[in-house]
Amino acid sequence: MSIFNRFVVAIVALALLVAAVITCLVAAGVSTPDILPYRWVESQLQAVADAPVSVVAGIMVVSIIIALTMIAILSFELLPSHKPVALLINTTDNGITTIDASSICVLTEHTSAALHNVHDVKSRVTEKKEGLHISCRPSVTLGSNLLELETELRRTIKETVEELTGLSVAQVDIKLKYESGGSKRLAVR
Repeated sequence: MSIFNRFVVAIVALALLVAAVITCLVAAGVSTPDILPYRWVESQLQAVADAPVSVVAGIMVVSIIIALTMIAILSFELLPSHKPVALLINTTDNGITTIDASSICVLTEHTSAALHNVHDVKSRVTEKKEGLHISCRPSVTLGSNLLELETELRRTIKETVEELTGLSVAQVDIKLKYESGGSKRLAVR
């Protein structure tokens, strides 16, 4: 999202937060309806102050919900955006080479999906001091030999990532699941 859009969203959220807090204060009787300068919304705030107790309770609940929602939106807009984790591949006098962890996930997913009977792979990569930890969740064809497939997946992922990136892979966790394919036939050798 662009800076301008984030700025507009933050201003609108701040205005709604202030309006919700003022409405809640007037409804609770802590403040008078003439709290704002130039009598901008004094008639609406007077209506809130004069409302019956059951309506005031509803107004306060809605104001609190709006205020909490605006606080959440402001925190998302004002906190720095999450940048992808960069893994260091090489460093020399001329500069450094890094790769995003998401790119390792893409490499892992494509490497896994290239194997026979493997489909729809999801992976996650974390960096530990002993090397990369790769968690891979492939769907496999019903009837596939899971022990052979797990061994082949682990070996292929580790070799491919280490060969293409130069990064050490400490652990490859595989969580296989058979893909649901109601009318599909079993994978038989």
